[in-house]
Amino acid sequence: MQVICCVCHKTKTHNSWTKQAVRSGVQLSHGYCPQCHKQMMERVANFFAMNGCRKSA
Repeated sequence: MQVICCVCHKTKTHNSWTKQAVRSGVQLSHGYCPQCHKQMMERVANFFAMNGCRKSA
C-alpha cells in the first residue's frame, strides 16, 4: 500500500515524501505529508481562534 498526500499528492517512500507518478494497480492510502499537515493544523487553529473557540486542557 502506498501513502499519498491528499493535498499536494506527494507519495511516501521509506522515510521521505517525493513527487512521483503513482503506479497503476497500487492500493493508495491518503494522509498528509509533514508540510501540508503543518499548514492544515495552522488553518484549523486560526479557524477556531477567529470563531471564539478555546483549546481545552
